[in-house]
Amino acid sequence: MRQDATPTDGDRKNRRKLRIARRVILGSMLVLVLFVLLIPALDVTMAGSGGDIAPWRPIVSQIVALSLSVLLFLLLRGRLDGRREPDRRIYWASIALAVIGSATVQMPLYSMFFLASWWAIGIFVTPRRLATVVTLGLLATPWLLFPFDPMATDPLVHLVVWVVSSLWALFLAVGSLSSLWLWDITNEAVHGQAARARLAVTEERLRFSRDMHDLLGHSLSALAVKAELASRLAERAPERAAMEMGEVHELAREALHQVRTAVNGYREIDLADEVAAVSAVLSANGTRVSVTGLDGLEPSPRQASLAAWVVREGATNVLRHSDAGACQIAFVTTRGADMGRALVVEVANDRAHGRGDGEESSGNGLAGLSERVAMAGGALSASRTKDDGFLLRAVIPS
Repeated sequence: MRQDATPTDGDRKNRRKLRIARRVILGSMLVLVLFVLLIPALDVTMAGSGGDIAPWRPIVSQIVALSLSVLLFLLLRGRLDGRREPDRRIYWASIALAVIGSATVQMPLYSMFFLASWWAIGIFVTPRRLATVVTLGLLATPWLLFPFDPMATDPLVHLVVWVVSSLWALFLAVGSLSSLWLWDITNEAVHGQAARARLAVTEERLRFSRDMHDLLGHSLSALAVKAELASRLAERAPERAAMEMGEVHELAREALHQVRTAVNGYREIDLADEVAAVSAVLSANGTRVSVTGLDGLEPSPRQASLAAWVVREGATNVLRHSDAGACQIAFVTTRGADMGRALVVEVANDRAHGRGDGEESSGNGLAGLSERVAMAGGALSASRTKDDGFLLRAVIPS
């Protein structure tokens, strides 16, 4: 269980994907935050040529805009971190600053756009019911501030600006919604890949444990009963005890034979089934798999067994020692002067880690596989490719 808690290369790769996606999406949404900073500056520029400006207004609006930008960043970061409920203190403080900033901006156009910029972000970081109430409040705010308009704007012009700013807010909201939707999809997809890979491993473990239980449960129970009976009969009926011990011996031999048969069955998995299983696990880990040469292939039993081992070890190296985006599994039959009709198995992947010399393989995977292939008269090679990939190649004689 402790090994399961140790992050694998696949887990680290998935986390790196999420970090990159998070930074890209957060950066794209921070463009909206820039509007909050730019609007007070534009207001000072445009309103300055039209009349007197209260000297405190530009200072207050810029301070409010800067503070509001920080709070919006915190709200966005919390939303991307998975918080569906924002920090209420930060959320309500940002609403208060948005209203204050709108009140200190001179021109009605920029005042309403200031509120719209906040709404395009803040509406998606809170539950729908609260978002509805806040939206209604922000729609009414420009009319509540209208009597205090320093530029004494005509009501009809104020209405037109209110409509335009509302439409503009909807336009910005579409961008925010798209970015957050993309983040949610990416997050779920990456976590789904990791979950499917873990599920595949767990199912294989459960299958093996279930088979071992079904296979040995009866034999071990019978052994326990027979051994206990023999111990009770040892003094009263030595001949009967000896007979029971003989049966214990036969049961033990039969159980051992069953275990060996089962293990050999796991070792000699059908080649097509092994390729299908490996492809499913790699695909669940986000690696594209292509298989060539398997259709119509008719290897000997020994070739099929060794080829299945090569495919399994190759896939293990892809999962543990690469950030592979693609993996190619190829089967080719060839004739050699010293091997006769041989089967060539290649497992190639891109983006390999480390040196690629096989020494980083878990346990004695490649070393054991090389010995197994050599005992059959074949040859195994493992090497880096020119494009920083890795190639595992086995030549298996018939």
